[in-house]
Amino acid sequence: MKKLFLIPILFALFLTSCDDDKDEKLDPPVSQTDAQMRGDWTNTMIKRVYYSMEDEVMFTDSVQYQTTFSFNGKQLTVTVPGGQPEVMNYSFPDPNDSTLIELQRGSDRGRYNVVSISGSQMTWMEEKAWAGFPEEAPEAEKTTSKKGVYTWRFTRKQ
Repeated sequence: MKKLFLIPILFALFLTSCDDDKDEKLDPPVSQTDAQMRGDWTNTMIKRVYYSMEDEVMFTDSVQYQTTFSFNGKQLTVTVPGGQPEVMNYSFPDPNDSTLIELQRGSDRGRYNVVSISGSQMTWMEEKAWAGFPEEAPEAEKTTSKKGVYTWRFTRKQ
C-alpha cells in the first residue's frame, strides 16, 4: 500500500522539477529605477521637438501609440498591436546614473534617460544631434535640425 502512495508523490515531484527549466532566474535589480521598471507598460505617446542652430523650435509633432513594452530584468519585449514581438537587451550602463538605460538589438543601440517613473507612469527622453524631420519622410526629403528631442510616455498595464 505504501508503494502505491509513493508513486503519485514521485510523479508529482518529477513534473515539478521539470517545470523549473521554464522559469528563468531573474537578475536582482541594479537600481530602484530598474526595479520599478520591471513588468508591462504601454507606450502611449512620443512627442518630437526639433531645434534650430539658434535653439528655436523648428518643428514639433506627436504620435499616439498603444505599444507594449515588457521589461524582465534583462530583456525588453516590444509588441506593436497586430505585429510580431521584438526582443532586445537592456541595461543601465552607468553605475553612477541609474536614469540612463541602453537598449540593444544586434549592433543597434539606443540610449534614453528615464526622466520620471512611478507605480503607474514613466517618461523617457532621448536627444539626437542633427535629427531629420518629419520622421516618416524619406531621408532625401527631411530637414535637418541641430537637435531632436523625443519624449516617450508610458502607463503601467493593469
